[in-house]
Parts: sequence; structure tokens; C-alpha cells
Amino acid sequence: MVTVRCPDCGAEVELPEGVKSGDLVECPNCAGHALRVRAAGGRWVATLAHRVSCPTCGMQVALPEDAEAGDVIECCGRQYRLTFEYGAFAAEDV
Repeated sequence: MVTVRCPDCGAEVELPEGVKSGDLVECPNCAGHALRVRAAGGRWVATLAHRVSCPTCGMQVALPEDAEAGDVIECCGRQYRLTFEYGAFAAEDV
């Protein structure tokens, strides 16, 4: 069993068979947190993967690792600008 430590809650999270570096994995202990896993130096490490809900369809959109407030993302054929407040991203109409 291959595991990675959640950087938020510290739990060991089992990685699914066939996981690849860069994949997103859910932490079963952290409500709604996704972990971006990477193979590094012969072991697996995880960082939190920020996500936002699309204002139009409600789908969860995983943001790139370098996402910043002010960046523009697309979903449902529309563009949304990212905001960042209280430790979380949100998407607003451009």
C-alpha cells in the first residue's frame, strides 16, 4: 500500500492503483480537499490542490498550482476571474 501524508490534517492517505505524478486524490478526512500528488526522490509527496465551484454549473474546477487572485479561468464556455479571501479561491464573472 502506497500512502502520502495530507499536508492539512496529517493523515496517511492511500494512493489508488495507477496514480501518476500530478494526479489529484481526495483526502477522506478533509471535507472537499484535493491533494496534488507527486513522485519525488523515490517517494510520494502531496500539496493541497485549490478548487473553485463554477458559478454557472457548480462543477468543481481544479486550479493550476501557480493560480493567483486575478487569474482568469474558463468553464461552461464562460470566463471567470479568481478572487482569494479568507484562505480560499472563488470564481466571479469577468
